Amino acid sequence: DRTLKLENECDAIDYSSVDADGHLVSPIYHEITNDVFNKIKNDSNFLFIDPQGFLRQKDAQNNIILKNTDLDLSGVNAIKINPEEGKCLVNGTHDEMMLALQKKGIEHVLLTNKTDVSLLVKDKIYSITLPNKNIHDTTGIGDIFCATFACTLLKEKDFLWALSFAGGAAQAALDSKNIGLQKIPSKGIVQNNAVYFYNLIKFRNL
Repeated sequence: DRTLKLENECDAIDYSSVDADGHLVSPIYHEITNDVFNKIKNDSNFLFIDPQGFLRQKDAQNNIILKNTDLDLSGVNAIKINPEEGKCLVNGTHDEMMLALQKKGIEHVLLTNKTDVSLLVKDKIYSITLPNKNIHDTTGIGDIFCATFACTLLKEKDFLWALSFAGGAAQAALDSKNIGLQKIPSKGIVQNNAVYFYNLIKFRNL
C-alpha cells in the first residue's frame, strides 16, 4: 500500500467546451471544482469518472486520507472505484456498493480490488483477475485502465471488450516494470492481453 503526502496543490482547472465523443474525469486532489465538474457533465455525451481526487483530504501531517463525500453522480455513465473509495460514496458490501452506484444512474460500474476487476452492467457482474506477479510500481495504472476502458467502449460499443482491453493494458503496464509514462504499453501487447482476458471473463447474476 502507498502512503501519499500532499506537498503542493495546483490551481483549479478551467474548462472550455470540448467537442469529444467522451470525457474522462480523474482528478488527483481538488483541481476539478464542482462547477467545472457540472460544466463537463453538461458538455459530455459519455462521462467516465475515477472519483479518487474528489474524495481525498489531508490530515495535520499532510498525509492524504479518504473522506465520505456527497458527490453528485448524475450524468455519469461509468465509474471506477476500489473498496475504500466506494465506502466514501455509498454503503454495503462490494456488490451492494456497485448496485447503489448503479441506482444513481451509472450504467457501467467498475470495482478494482487489487488483482480482481469486476464490472456491473444491468443485472450481471463480469469479472477478470490479473495475474498475481511482483508489482514494481502501480502509479498511473488506474489512469491507463480507465482511459483504455473508455476509449474501447466508445469505439467498439462492447463493454466486455472494454473490460478485456482495460485489464490487458493494466497488465501490460505492470509487466513492463517501467515507471511514469514509460509504462504506457504498446497497442500490440494490449491486444494480445485483451484476447487472453476476454476468454477468461466470468459472470454471475445479481
